Amino acid sequence: MKKLLLTLLACFAYCSFGFAGTFLAPSSYNLATILPDPPKPGSLEAKTDEGFLKDAMAIANDLQRKPAVIASHDGPFDFKDTLGPWFTKENLPVTAHVLDLATHDAKEAIELAKNHYQRVRPTYWKETGDPEKSDGFSYPSGHTTRAFLWADLLADAFPDQAKALHHQARQKAWYRVILGRHFPADVKAGKLYGKFLAKEFLANKDFQTQWGAAKAEIAAFRKSNGV
Repeated sequence: MKKLLLTLLACFAYCSFGFAGTFLAPSSYNLATILPDPPKPGSLEAKTDEGFLKDAMAIANDLQRKPAVIASHDGPFDFKDTLGPWFTKENLPVTAHVLDLATHDAKEAIELAKNHYQRVRPTYWKETGDPEKSDGFSYPSGHTTRAFLWADLLADAFPDQAKALHHQARQKAWYRVILGRHFPADVKAGKLYGKFLAKEFLANKDFQTQWGAAKAEIAAFRKSNGV
């Protein structure tokens, strides 16, 4: 019965809504009202930002860098570290679908902001030996934006876990700094942007319809499995 219910919910989500998400309108955003300008190259603020980055990298140890590298390949189900091992896309296909839609839409918003500010990414990450490539602009941090977007959406479904979800999002943001991939100002902006995007999604009626199906799936799975 449980598998049948999940199958029906998944079919409902996919058949009714398709895959392409069109919940956001990033081209209409006035970024100046959402994010502060990044530090200007050569300014005292920029030098301080770079100094914090170097200090963070210097004091990080291998026990911190190892999970940081793993977290570079991010996804919403990384939050199983907070919610529990049951929180997987296999157990929650509808939820996975809706989070994929949100992530797909957020990608456009992130690229729009990066191309608007065009802050050059730090190159210190090359010293870590991490094989992940870091091309493109750095402000705001895309990983941080996604982390706080996912954390805010999941906090809507798990209000009792909101504090823990945001703690994990902050950790994911800090990983970007200790790996030398982002300046602190980049991740600060990513937090602001991710939380802004989450509000945009949750204010959208079409998204709320799909997110409601996801939350129903989550509730049904937890009830059936005692989690």
